[in-house]
Amino acid sequence: MSKDNKTVAITLRFWTNDLEVNHPASKASSEACWDGGTAILEANKEKGIKAASTNFQCPEDIIPAVKELLRKSKIVVVSGNKRPRILSHRRRSEK
Repeated sequence: MSKDNKTVAITLRFWTNDLEVNHPASKASSEACWDGGTAILEANKEKGIKAASTNFQCPEDIIPAVKELLRKSKIVVVSGNKRPRILSHRRRSEK
């Protein structure tokens, strides 16, 4: 797959380390992972975006992690459904 330089790409990676030793449910399936991991913002030279990453501890933390990555990278997200909402790095973090 070729990289599209017209996008902002975020990859989610879920941890699998020590799963078979520490968790009995993992013995039932070799296709198991933890509910935590890393959200990775891919670099895009054409857009001037540098690579960044942040960890999340559960599925509920994924959206806040993505928002934090965008905010830290100063990427302004504009709503496409005509809602008057803009996610901007100029807003303070909720933490």
